Amino acid sequence: MTSMDALFRRIITTQSFVRGWGNPLHLQELCANRREKVAVRSECLKLVPPESIQEDTIEITKQETKGDRHYINAKFRSPLAIHHPHLIPPEVATAHFQLVLPRDHRLGIDSIPIGICYPGTGDQGYSRRQLLTANPLIKQYRIGSIILENPYYGLRKPQQQNRSSLSYVTDLLVMGGALMLETIALLHWCQKMKLTPAVLHGFSLGGHMASLAFTNWPGPLSLLSCASWSTSSTAWCDGVLSRTIPWALLKQQFYENKAYQTFYEYLREGNKSTNPSNLVVVDPVKDMMRLIMDEFTSLEKYSRPVESNIPNAMFIVCTNDGYILRNGIPDMNDVWPGCLVRFIPYGHISAFLLNQSVFQHAVAEMLQRQQPNIKLKKNPVVSPVTMSTSTNTNT
Repeated sequence: MTSMDALFRRIITTQSFVRGWGNPLHLQELCANRREKVAVRSECLKLVPPESIQEDTIEITKQETKGDRHYINAKFRSPLAIHHPHLIPPEVATAHFQLVLPRDHRLGIDSIPIGICYPGTGDQGYSRRQLLTANPLIKQYRIGSIILENPYYGLRKPQQQNRSSLSYVTDLLVMGGALMLETIALLHWCQKMKLTPAVLHGFSLGGHMASLAFTNWPGPLSLLSCASWSTSSTAWCDGVLSRTIPWALLKQQFYENKAYQTFYEYLREGNKSTNPSNLVVVDPVKDMMRLIMDEFTSLEKYSRPVESNIPNAMFIVCTNDGYILRNGIPDMNDVWPGCLVRFIPYGHISAFLLNQSVFQHAVAEMLQRQQPNIKLKKNPVVSPVTMSTSTNTNT
């Protein structure tokens, strides 16, 4: 881990799950819904059928032209809010995004490659991704962008929430489920509006959300997941982010409410069948957090992407990452055999600050891998990629 990762977390005082686990009944419902529907591609697609998304499903709220770029702000009802309205605060129920296109592009008439860009932790609004991702992609490659606002961030932040500090563990689980369904809705809309081919991409939290969403699309699609890996359990339980969690509060709630203990035993019983070696538990509270994060974020627990898309998926890994620890968790070469893995010698924060051009290039590269004859402003972009089993250098 680089000292910059640790220093950055000390400077940023935002805490996570400041009000605890969340409603235990919601934990159970979210778990059942994930296993039966969201994690199963054929079932998940039924939640957002193509006919449910029409051109007027997306409501345009603002349009603005600056220089050679056209910005379109829009919103739509999150499909998760349609199916499970009681799980989602009203502010979260409406999905917001900004579409960034070249000024001369005719929406719905001309075709253009598109990237759906997911935010990293704490990245609220559109301005940062507009500056670092969307504008350069248009200028260098003529690739449009959909900058999707995270549930619980920016325009979707509940009134009682402080900045981007999620109140409950269940908020993160709702965030993931909502983004997966919203991505399906956006991809249906993109097809209708000739925003193709498409790539999902993001850094850190954004990269992992892109990976989850990638699992459920049945058609051609690319993925660029930067500074993320096969599960986020080690990030929350062992990495720098673990320091942002109020463990004492979670422990108090765990022992005061039998429902949490019952849910923990339910998860633990299921884990024993797949991981019999994990029988000795030193800290039940941290073990419950690890089990919840593996349950909801491990890519092993979701449909494997359609076979033809796996070669279009790339993970850019930071070898000195203090946030995303890869020790003891599945390797992506095993989870999705045939995906691409590229290593860069940086920590989490330094990679974000110093590698934006690398990430932009990789977005274009993954689109070109999906559709070799794609017309980009800068060609060719595909470069050799070493495909190897990852070696964890974290200590």
